[in-house]
Parts: sequence; C-alpha cells; structure tokens
Amino acid sequence: MDTEFELFDDDKSDVNAPPSYHAVSMSSISADSVQCEPSFVFSKAQTKQIRTTVLSLIRGMVITPDFILSSVGPTLDACATSLPAAEFTDILQESNIEGHTPLYWAIVNKRPEVLSAFHKFITAYKNDSFHDVRLACMVTNDHTLFTKLSLTSARLHKMERTLNLSLGCADEIQVYEGDTENQFTAKMQITMFQTRIRVVQKLRMEFIAQGRIWGLLFHVGDDTRWEASIYLSKHSLPARPKALLTVEAQNEQHQVLKKEFKLKEGCFLAASEYTNFSIRTCTSTSASLGSWPIFNDTIYMDSNGTLHAKLDVALQ
Repeated sequence: MDTEFELFDDDKSDVNAPPSYHAVSMSSISADSVQCEPSFVFSKAQTKQIRTTVLSLIRGMVITPDFILSSVGPTLDACATSLPAAEFTDILQESNIEGHTPLYWAIVNKRPEVLSAFHKFITAYKNDSFHDVRLACMVTNDHTLFTKLSLTSARLHKMERTLNLSLGCADEIQVYEGDTENQFTAKMQITMFQTRIRVVQKLRMEFIAQGRIWGLLFHVGDDTRWEASIYLSKHSLPARPKALLTVEAQNEQHQVLKKEFKLKEGCFLAASEYTNFSIRTCTSTSASLGSWPIFNDTIYMDSNGTLHAKLDVALQ
C-alpha cells in the first residue's frame, strides 16, 4: 500500500511530539547541558531528556522556516557529543518527525546544508531510512541528488553491490525533459557492462523522472535470452509508458539497436507493492535483446567496455 504523507503543519502537530525548536533555547544545547560526561553516568530519565532535546533541535533544522543555517554544524556537533555515536545516528535515521526521518525532511524542505551535515554522522543507511531518502528524492523529482547519494536499489542486492564496488563502476545517467510535459529521455553510460552481466546475470539502472523512480533491468528472460525490462519502484504512481530503448553502435558501419516496450491494452505499469485493484497492472514491460550482450567484441560496447544507450519515454 502506498505511504501517505503530508508536509509539517504546526497547527496539526502531535501532542506527543518533542517540544518545538523555539521552545528549546540554544543554551539547552550548551557545553554545560549536552556536551556532558559519558552517557553511562546518566539515569534513564536524564538520557531520555537529552534525547528529546536533541530530537527537538534536529526537528528545528529541517522544519522551522527561519532556522539559522550557520548554527547547523556547531549544534549537531554538540548533539553528537551528548549521546553514544550509534544512538545519535539512529535518531538521524528513525522515522521520528511526522512519520519520516530527518533526512527525508532535509530533502523535501530543500536544506542541502543540513543534509550534508547529517551525512557526516552516517556511515551506512539503515533499510528504512534508505527507502525514506529515495522517497524524498522522488517527491522532489530530484534525479541529481538521487544519483549523488547512490540510491539505486542495486545497493540492496549483495552480489550487485559487491561487484559494483570492487569494479569501481561509475555509471552515468542524465535525465532530460521532452518537448511536452509527459515526455523524457534518460541517457546512460553503463561501465563494464559485459563483465557485470556475466558475473551476476543482471544489471539494473534507476533514475527519477516525472515524479517516479524508474528502473531499467538487463537480465536473462524465461527463454534464456537476454531482455531489458522497465519497472517502477516503490511509492511510484502507476503509468502507461510508451518507451524506446536505443543502444549506440560503436562501429559506423552498423546501425543503432532499437527496442520498443509495449504494454497490453488497458494495462498500467505499477510498482510491485501497488494494491489498487480498480485498474489492471503489470510490474514490468520487456523487450528481447537476443544474445549480443555476452558476445565477445560486440559492436555495442566501446573500447572501455561501456554501453551507451538512451531510453525515450512518452506517458500515455
């Protein structure tokens, strides 16, 4: 089921929420009150109060309209010294502000300085915060940030993640809006394409366009031939895309490879979690590629093993 969310409204704030930013003066985060002795000397009540104060200050950074950005660094540093490192990191990644993480609100409310400061204290995303940050990028239609933070779901698949890290793969995806509001083009440079699909038998690319997270998956189909499939990620609204994949030939004597993706009549492409049964949905649409992806010296790879392709999409 799709997650529902709304922007913070002071008039609707939870009575059980921590005190507002304005209710917590900067003196409460001073060296005397927060940058204290190691946490094990505190009682449970004291630790709870410190945690509440820290959360209130973090909430102010991402919610309060007139928050002073120059105070972000010193305030976070003081907060970080007041709690064990793991607990402070947990606060940054928990859904503790109107059902979302502080990371989510920093993105939705356009506070890049705060987001950057948060990431100083995060070495790895937890599963829930990873999906929350992906959602925030989708809500804001921010493909650039999505790419910068390396938010592709390939990170959730151990073999793909390990291979990409070991090979140092630096794929490039650029998204361009089309001539009308329902068109876009995603241009891709996929590094070490053959090596990756030979090892894992699949390769996924993801990007944000039209307020959705789109995926292009290269994989072996049911008939053992290679296919390319388009899908929508979690929280993305259904769509009826008419798509064309174009793969550039690296030899001028050959033409580009073009493959169309066609949905069945009346069917919508939807994320696998989508549960509105009032419309017919499918979780992917595919096009056959044949066997060229694993051929030696294929004309579709450049001298560095990079595949150059673009996906043109028109929403019907």
